[in-house]
Amino acid sequence: MDLINDSTKANASGCNNLHESRFKRLLFVFRLGGFPMKLKPVSRIYTVYSATIMVCFYITTVCLFMDILVHRRELDYTVKKLRVFLAFALAVWMHISIR
Repeated sequence: MDLINDSTKANASGCNNLHESRFKRLLFVFRLGGFPMKLKPVSRIYTVYSATIMVCFYITTVCLFMDILVHRRELDYTVKKLRVFLAFALAVWMHISIR
């Protein structure tokens, strides 16, 4: 009886990466989106890449905002740029909330 209980405890305790098997799809989506889940050590190259992408993303957002302010008298141009800026602003909001 003890052997049966020990084997079920081993499977339920997470010895075989239980969180990996349960949340496989969700972890895949997070990793695909660029969020390291700290399950494996992150290399320096990935850290530099991630920092570069974030700097470029935030600079693009600021540049879009400045472009809207400069060309605010041209309604057609401003509306086109405003749509892109709102998408970037939502992404910035989500990034700040998740990180």
